[in-house]
Amino acid sequence: MREDRKRHLKQAGVACALLFVSAATWLVLDRSEHRPDWLVVEAPAFAVVGRALEVRVTLDPSVEPTQVVCSLFRLRAGRKDWGYLASSGPSRPALGGKTYSFVFTVPDREDVAFTNALVFLSPTGKWEDATRAVTTELMPVEREGRGALNLGLRKTNVDRYLTAAESKRTSGQRQRPRGQPSAWVHPVLFVFLLAAAALSLATAGRKTPETRSHPAGERTVWLLFGVLLIICAVVELSGSVGHLAALARRLAQEQHLYEGRKAFQKVIMAAAAAASLGFFFLFIRATRKPGSHRFLWWAGFGLAAYLAVSFVSVLSFHAVDVARSVTWHGISPVDGLRGAGAVVVLLAALLALRRKSGPTAT
Repeated sequence: MREDRKRHLKQAGVACALLFVSAATWLVLDRSEHRPDWLVVEAPAFAVVGRALEVRVTLDPSVEPTQVVCSLFRLRAGRKDWGYLASSGPSRPALGGKTYSFVFTVPDREDVAFTNALVFLSPTGKWEDATRAVTTELMPVEREGRGALNLGLRKTNVDRYLTAAESKRTSGQRQRPRGQPSAWVHPVLFVFLLAAAALSLATAGRKTPETRSHPAGERTVWLLFGVLLIICAVVELSGSVGHLAALARRLAQEQHLYEGRKAFQKVIMAAAAAASLGFFFLFIRATRKPGSHRFLWWAGFGLAAYLAVSFVSVLSFHAVDVARSVTWHGISPVDGLRGAGAVVVLLAALLALRRKSGPTAT
């Protein structure tokens, strides 16, 4: 009974740890977006040509008396050429805690694929004197097929937008260019992965008295690792992941799913963090057991780290993109972690092969 209780308590502790890591990852990623908190904006999910479009703005109670302005802007297909589209009228006196409704009529223009609202505060109502500004998420413009649907309002995400004064100040400052990964990063990772694959396949092809009692166990896993590492090496050198990510981005835009991607990204990254912690617990537990296949577990740990970080980097979340832009001698933290995972697999496979090639091998 005591052993069962200990086991149940340990399982409950692991489950709580996984839930905590998942929730903490979500919270950190959510905080990293730096959403403006001085207003709440409600708008439809899409706009219909010729129909009224309402944007409702609720100001935070901390906002001092000023003027509020809301204008509609447009983008062409491919999210290019952002420009003015429509106005809801002159500026309005505004007070914190109040809600203001702005109604537009979406004009029929062939070059408009998306629209969004620009909301700003200004003591004079002029853009040149604006003190705060935000843009809403994009609303796809529909010309037919969905006009009869109810354009209900929903809370929409907003992003901070530089005012005229802020743009003037930043334009005079020397911007530090974002780092770019060196061209040799992918070829080096390709070499590491391919070498690890060759060692894994070589390890799978040999026997020792230690592993002969489990012929279909360890050798099969090493074989699978070798095949998977070859696939990773080819993908790393070909750059096909970037093309697949671009294709997925384009399909999401065409299906009007792109603006909702951030919630999906945060869910996936939170799940990946929890899964990584769960695998780490399994790794620690397995390597502590006498007679465990330590080299095999180390190889699995390194491969899992490489795949997890690579997968997260493909999601292109803003915080991850920022981490990728920070480089040291052409190496970003993301690529550094991926390289470390590949090196761990390489060393584990090498040590496993040396063990099998020792004097005890038959």
